[in-house]
Amino acid sequence: MPAETWILLRGLSREAGHWGAFLPALADAMPDSAVLPLDLPGAGARLGDRWPLTIRAAMEMVRREALARTKPGASVALMGVSLGGMVVMEWAARHPSEVAGVVVGASSAADVSPLWKRMRPRGMTMVAASALERDFGRREAGIVRTVSNRRDLWQETIRSWTRIQQERPMSLATVGGQVFAASRWRAPSRLDVPALFLVGKRDRLVHPDCTRQLARRYRAEIVEHPDAGHDLTTDASEWVVEQMLRFRHRNMPPRAPSR
Repeated sequence: MPAETWILLRGLSREAGHWGAFLPALADAMPDSAVLPLDLPGAGARLGDRWPLTIRAAMEMVRREALARTKPGASVALMGVSLGGMVVMEWAARHPSEVAGVVVGASSAADVSPLWKRMRPRGMTMVAASALERDFGRREAGIVRTVSNRRDLWQETIRSWTRIQQERPMSLATVGGQVFAASRWRAPSRLDVPALFLVGKRDRLVHPDCTRQLARRYRAEIVEHPDAGHDLTTDASEWVVEQMLRFRHRNMPPRAPSR
């Protein structure tokens, strides 16, 4: 049984299936660790669950599942992007003894960044259009073209994400609840675990300053990709894996597997 487990969480209106090629790349890069992608309430494998009112409540639901699926005594690290980043920061702040380290990609908080940076005008337009668009293909095409800068991957990504929505469509109530909870979420005053922040300099959904301000609050390292958009693990999956490996090497010394 691996002595280390990485818990992964996606963001707004996304599920574990949206990790795409990043997931096997991370697993291959960490052969001695368990990589465990989980879903937020109301998404993916938890499609039947109701989204709670707050990020904290969502965190506790995810945390219970994660602890139930992790061997007692294993080192647990967290990685979350966007809304998932809020959830892992909440977990790390409220239960620091459970967390060996946290990696946050392209996230924000109500008390560190203004609304117009947390959701840029194009992002607001995309969210509104997605809520009204009933055709899954057109909806996902609008999302992909907003969150990703990898034009060479657009068609492949649109096909993949459309299939996910056809098979496991997230309800508007869940998406609306996520938006509401995220809009009100305030970042913890401190993180007492090692933290790394990642952001794409060409994020057209959430201004990169939002992630910079979070890193500044926690006096944590931040690494910026020069070309990536909001969906870092689609635009720069190998780069994200590399940054996580470096963070792990510096902050999470290897532990012998339990026998």
